[in-house]
This record gives sequence, structure tokens and C-alpha cells, in this order.
Amino acid sequence: MTPDRGPGPAERGPSIWARYAGEERYGVALALLLASMVLVMATGSGTWAEVANTAMQGLALIASLRAAWPAGRLRAGLNVLIVLGILIVCAQAILENRVDRWVVPATTISLVLLATPVVASGLIRQVRRSGAITIHTMMGVICIYLLLSLAFASSFALVDAAGGEPFFREGPEWSSLRNYLYFSLTTITTVGMGDLVPARDLGRALTASEALIGQIYIVTVVALIVANIGRRRA
Repeated sequence: MTPDRGPGPAERGPSIWARYAGEERYGVALALLLASMVLVMATGSGTWAEVANTAMQGLALIASLRAAWPAGRLRAGLNVLIVLGILIVCAQAILENRVDRWVVPATTISLVLLATPVVASGLIRQVRRSGAITIHTMMGVICIYLLLSLAFASSFALVDAAGGEPFFREGPEWSSLRNYLYFSLTTITTVGMGDLVPARDLGRALTASEALIGQIYIVTVVALIVANIGRRRA
């Protein structure tokens, strides 16, 4: 008879090193994302406020990648890009005592669009390996939801920076990252406060897209995760 060698690697779950290294631990990433959003909306639009916001968002992305645990070279490459993005913003702030309107949103949306698919694939891989959906899976799904909101907020800022008219109908005085993020959060959650309205067709198209994506994500992905927390596959 063949001796019983115990469960295989796929059945054992994360290795001891992986657990201590942060695999599947999305709580830190979620806390940093929430903190970065609060920081954006609570601070002004000054040069060093934008540097602090970019640094906080970069740390949140690094924590998200650490939890997703992609292949070593991929994770290292993305971490280098995130640090490089932060350094670019810092360098302009130091050398010119200002940050161009498009630099922070362009950096943020580029890094978010690179990191989000990696985090999503990491979540799928972890669920397949463990055969169960855990509270960490739900935190990871919420991280993706917040990253989507952050990406849309940055896209609103880029539209404003690229166009000759302010993004909001209410006037140029509302053109700040904290207002874009506030508008993005109320849009993706379909709360729709109504105090800010996009002025142009592109802005309205982005707003409608975010509302649709947010609603579909909540009623499908999030609902599925919540309904199956702790349940193992047969």
C-alpha cells in the first residue's frame, strides 16, 4: 500500500511564510484605502497635501498586492512602479514647489488599473486553492470596489485637466481631487446627492458608467461573496 502522505499543497492552504508575509490579509489594505480616501477629502488641494495623498494611496496599493501574493517578479515590478509614481510627484513638489493638475490623477489611475487585475486574480486563486470564501476574501472584494471608485475619481480629474471647461457645472472652484472623490463615491454607491453635476457629455458618460459598474458589482460579486462566506466547495 502507498503510505498516506497527508494533504497535498493545494489542500494545506497558505504556507507558514505566506501567512506571516501577509497573504490573504486584506484588512491592512482596506484600512489604508479608507484612510487615503478620508485624507483626500479632509485635506485641501495644496502641493504637499497631494504628495501625502499619493503616498497613502501607494501604500494601500502595495498592501493590496502583498495580500494578493502574485508571482514574485510581477509583485516586485508593480511595487517599483508604485514607488516610482510617488517619487515623481515628490520630485515635482520639491523642485517646482507645485504639482501639475494632471500628474496626481494620471499617476493614480495608471497604478490602480495595473494593480486591480492582479488583486482580482489573487482573490480568485486563493479561493480556488482553499476551497472556501473567508472574511479576507470579502475584504479583498471591498478593496477592489474602493479602487474602482478611486480610478473614476482620477478619471474625472483628468477630464477636467485636459478640457477647457470645468468638469462640474457648478464652476471651477469645485475642481479639486477631494470633490472628485466625493462625487465618485456617491456615484458608485448610487446615492446621488445631486449637489454636483458633470457639465460635459464625457463627464456624464463616465458618471453613468461608474454607477452601472458599481451597482452590478454590488448585486453580483459582493452579494455572492457575502452569501458564501465560510461555505466550502463540495
